[in-house]
Amino acid sequence: MKKLVTKWDIAVITAVLLISLLLFAFRPKETGEKAVIRVDGKEYKTVDLRSDETEEITVNGVSVVYGGGEIYIKDSSCRDKICVNAGHLSKKGQFAVCAPNRVAVEIKGNDKNAPRAVTG
Repeated sequence: MKKLVTKWDIAVITAVLLISLLLFAFRPKETGEKAVIRVDGKEYKTVDLRSDETEEITVNGVSVVYGGGEIYIKDSSCRDKICVNAGHLSKKGQFAVCAPNRVAVEIKGNDKNAPRAVTG
């Protein structure tokens, strides 16, 4: 009787899975270097995320914290707090919007082909 799966088949499959996991674990992170804070659709401030110190600014009732490679909306005067639940943003192309207060934050990078988000 012939076996369908041999020891060598299992060894090859295991090796391929291990190599795939290692490549996935050590892939380069696409972190953003800068973030843009927009108010009423106009650029309010561009901030540097590479600083180790965190800073906090408040604009239109929205508290934005940035630094240490990330940016996030800490608190907002809006009712639902969806923007606060967006969490910490660190990769280029990520964004959070507080629609009632008309404030948005978006991560930017050096790559001109980075994904963009359009809200309207």
